[in-house]
Amino acid sequence: MPGRLLAATVAGVLLSTSCGKLPEVKQQAHQTRDAASAQALEAFLNAKQTPGFVTRDREGARLWGLVKQFYQKRVYEAAWIDGRSPRPEMDELIGALQHADREGLDPSLYNASTLAARRSEATKGFLSKKGFNEVEAVSLDAWLTYLYMQYASDLANGISDLAHVDPNWQIRGQDFDPLANLSDALEHNTVARSLDDLLPHDPQYDTLRKALAQYRDLASKGGWPVVPAKLKLKPGQHNAVVPALGKRLAVTGDFTGSVADTDTVYGPELQEAVKRFQRRHGLEPDGAIGPAIVAQMNVPADARVRQIELNLERWRWLPHNLGDRHIIVNIPEYRLEVWDHGRVPLAMRVVVGKKDTPTPIFSDEMTYLVFAPYWNVPADIVQNETLPSVMRDPAFLERTNMEVVDTKGNPVDPESVDLSNPAGYRFRQRPGTSNSLGLVKFMFPNTFNVYLHDTPADSLFARATRSLSHGCVRLEQPEALARYVLADQPSWTPEKIQAAMHGGQETTVKLRQPIPVYLGYWTARVSPDGILQFRNDVYGVDGRQTQTLAERLTRLKEHAAASAASDLNTLVKRPT
Repeated sequence: MPGRLLAATVAGVLLSTSCGKLPEVKQQAHQTRDAASAQALEAFLNAKQTPGFVTRDREGARLWGLVKQFYQKRVYEAAWIDGRSPRPEMDELIGALQHADREGLDPSLYNASTLAARRSEATKGFLSKKGFNEVEAVSLDAWLTYLYMQYASDLANGISDLAHVDPNWQIRGQDFDPLANLSDALEHNTVARSLDDLLPHDPQYDTLRKALAQYRDLASKGGWPVVPAKLKLKPGQHNAVVPALGKRLAVTGDFTGSVADTDTVYGPELQEAVKRFQRRHGLEPDGAIGPAIVAQMNVPADARVRQIELNLERWRWLPHNLGDRHIIVNIPEYRLEVWDHGRVPLAMRVVVGKKDTPTPIFSDEMTYLVFAPYWNVPADIVQNETLPSVMRDPAFLERTNMEVVDTKGNPVDPESVDLSNPAGYRFRQRPGTSNSLGLVKFMFPNTFNVYLHDTPADSLFARATRSLSHGCVRLEQPEALARYVLADQPSWTPEKIQAAMHGGQETTVKLRQPIPVYLGYWTARVSPDGILQFRNDVYGVDGRQTQTLAERLTRLKEHAAASAASDLNTLVKRPT
């Protein structure tokens, strides 16, 4: 017994001693390995030449600078690799990049397929316990960080902020810090969700993204049949192309009925489908088939896919929180919508600027409205229209209820006006039903001197194409909008609003709460009733964006291909 007890005691001491030292040895090994990893990562980041995956442009330099800052703050600790194994967040990021096409973005911009293949190979090679390679591991880690920041920036502000390339787009997007976003995502293990959170928080973006998936599916199945280019058809007429017309409209869901292959009469059911298609494309819904509707029917499905992608991109150029209450004017659609906590309590047709006097694309806050307003004629209109009219017709000012004032606002006898010095005077139209601004204007002060206003020319709203103004937005239902924006001021009853509009005395009313106004530009969108709308590119924004985006994507794809061709352990070398 004593011998066995002594042996057991010695064995216990030895066991306890070895158990105490083993964790310490392992810990030292981990620390040594972590130190080696940090040293390798620091050397990789501070190499004279930037890695091949960094694009050679201002955006690439910005992102690479953020990557360096990111690792400096972590004391060069790897972000996507834990010891010798990939963290789950690595797969989350790769999965998100592989599905970038859901947002209308090209996964090849982020080397998604190459990255996925490399990830699969890594666990059998340089990320395995036996084949671990410090250099390859740290280069992969840095590449993943760069890709996260690139993709996150593209989701938050658009591809390399292409919005700023077009001087006509003046809506400021949201401020975004990819470094802080990534740090927070890794700390809380929410990489995938952190990227989803960067998407525009608006139902219009979500519905347009669903439309993209539907039209991609249509395009993959061959799109739709072509309608004869010279087809002309009126309701009730006979034509052998009627069955083909029905099939074309059925593909896009405009026609849900059936037409036999032997039918030749252009009947009521198909006419309604044509009218629906016309409304969806901003055409006069008269049911008649002519060059305009045939041209829209024959736009290829692939082209519609690209159009939707362009418009998804423009949603990313906006602040992602437009406000619980806001007003959107979609210029190509000639339409205004009031959005209130996800609902649209008011919508109306509008008139926007002509091609040579376009309505600017910008946003600001409506802070007041003016009943029975004066119209202070802009200097360019005075020079190009008012003065020539006065010279042709001395009674022009009286007939149009206009007056002349000096720079201090004092009335001036029109006959004493020195027409050679128009800058010394202001021409303005008195309040009244003939006033060019109508009976009310809605002000969101801005550098463009643009606002929403009533108009005496109500007949213009019956037109399908309504780019007719000098830049301001004319409203079909100004009184309804006045009631909405003053709904939180009970003293402004409908009767009082109407009296102020017709009172003949200019009256300014401040809003209790400013309302954001967005004068935007979408040639493809889903209306609140769930119907996909397409419109013509009246100001050429689609065209300019397509060209700029194509040039940008070509450079990125060429660079991505060059990077993919490089082995990751030689990524410190620039691709040729």
